[in-house]
Amino acid sequence: MTAWMEIYQRSFPMKQRETKRRRKGRREWKIEIPNDVMEEIVMRLPVRSIMRFQAVSKHWESMIKTRDFRARHMAHQRSKDPKLMFVSYGQYHIRFEQRDMETTSLEESLCLKIEEIKGAIAISECCDGLVCFYGLTDAVRVINMATETSLVPPLPLAKFQQLYKDHPDPDLEVEMEDVTDEDDDLHTVPVPFILFTRFGFGKDRVTGRYKIVWLYNIYPATLNKKKKTRCEVFDFEEWRWRFVTTRPLDHHQILSSQRPSFANGSLYWLTGDERGYPSTQTKLIVFDIYTEMFQVTSTPPFITPDASGDKIGLCNLDGRLCISELKGDCKQEFWWRVEECNKWERIFSVDLNSTSCWFGGITSQPLTPLAISKDNNKVVLSLTYQGNLVDFDLDPDSTVYHLYYSGYYGLAVPYFPSLSLVHATF
Repeated sequence: MTAWMEIYQRSFPMKQRETKRRRKGRREWKIEIPNDVMEEIVMRLPVRSIMRFQAVSKHWESMIKTRDFRARHMAHQRSKDPKLMFVSYGQYHIRFEQRDMETTSLEESLCLKIEEIKGAIAISECCDGLVCFYGLTDAVRVINMATETSLVPPLPLAKFQQLYKDHPDPDLEVEMEDVTDEDDDLHTVPVPFILFTRFGFGKDRVTGRYKIVWLYNIYPATLNKKKKTRCEVFDFEEWRWRFVTTRPLDHHQILSSQRPSFANGSLYWLTGDERGYPSTQTKLIVFDIYTEMFQVTSTPPFITPDASGDKIGLCNLDGRLCISELKGDCKQEFWWRVEECNKWERIFSVDLNSTSCWFGGITSQPLTPLAISKDNNKVVLSLTYQGNLVDFDLDPDSTVYHLYYSGYYGLAVPYFPSLSLVHATF
């Protein structure tokens, strides 16, 4: 706190009052700091220090827990380079590591004991410092690594998790009662076989509510000729899963191998064929988290019209929606959406012939940019199922790539340490 007081003394005029008492021949000074200035000082402290400030007084505790303070703290965090969160797991544990983006040095780690999860563990994108992990038949859990807390109890299973748990046979065609969907006239639907698709995690930018959106394909398609997809939404303030209409998707199904991307209050998916495999008729599915409405749009004009879905990359980069295409010459061009002027802007391109030596010789799969360093003007690139990360200088004249990080991990995501909480009603 002493360092922050010195900064304050240089930056703000003080009201100082000399006391009449003296101790050991020295004068005592009482410094009166306005509350709003003190809030600005505290807001710039690390998350762990802010958490300790809650013990100072009830006033500080209530102030730190307000949505406004958390939002301003997150805005300050986003003005800096993100951290990188590396996630790895074993049979009975999951480990989160926070690493500095410039040096990759380990700053924080959190290891959680978990019950045995059958099958693969999936990790969501990070939203305001919150991350979810889950299995196909295992409950979703929400973690804030900076505060070392599991914010809410494990979520109830989504309806399709219950279906898969009860009916894992893909050839089974029975009916289940008491399922309601705005698109269905009846309350019974065929039990679908569902490949393991990953959900989207994001925040309603109007109300600030966090939601999970699980969009999945129905297999086989003959089970329901009208509907190809279903969507369940979990609103933490309602604490329940519910179906939302997928009627605007018409005959479209999602590319099953992808993780949806969240940016500017919406979630985005690429379409696939009727089995969820890559198609040359790829469209972009958009879900507005506030209105809970879907729409299907064409891919941007810089994407080749008949590009296969597995050659198109989709991610959140520095808070913006980023789309790329891997061309036949092994060049991948990256664009992002600039919401302020409602247009696409080219940001950089990568030659996979120059990166393949760090990615097992692979040049046929598009790379994913994890984060951009504002300080060093570099971007960190990853490839699914590869342990290495590569960085690339964004200088237009540069063609230099470097090995950025090498190690064992299940997933790496950009991450801003935060005070975020999810409000749940039980």
